[in-house]
Amino acid sequence: MENKINSYGTEVVPFSVTTQSDTLLFISGQGGFDPITGELAAHDLEGQTVRTIQNVAAILSQSGVTLEDILKVNVYLSDRKHYEGFNRIYAELIPRPYPARTLVYCELNFDLLVEIDVIARLKRK
Repeated sequence: MENKINSYGTEVVPFSVTTQSDTLLFISGQGGFDPITGELAAHDLEGQTVRTIQNVAAILSQSGVTLEDILKVNVYLSDRKHYEGFNRIYAELIPRPYPARTLVYCELNFDLLVEIDVIARLKRK
């Protein structure tokens, strides 16, 4: 699914929201943006994390898969102080067994506190 208007509101960006192989779906970094308005859904970690995971789930569903099909997650946090709070929310929303995960602290665009990209398995037809 190539999409020039993605979860970063109306800014045109030079990447696809998803790409796939025969068995894998790759989802580009997603943030806590409301898919209707393109605005940040919240300015706190919990609200952004919940919205980000909801956005990932919606993209997965377009390819017929769910959060349970995620194999690998990359998480980007804007501040180390968000680590424990993020883990609490993540553990509530991501089904077990948890996917492999990498977490990095970095500066994020658009006032994001968290950004997440994933690799998921596609269902065989």
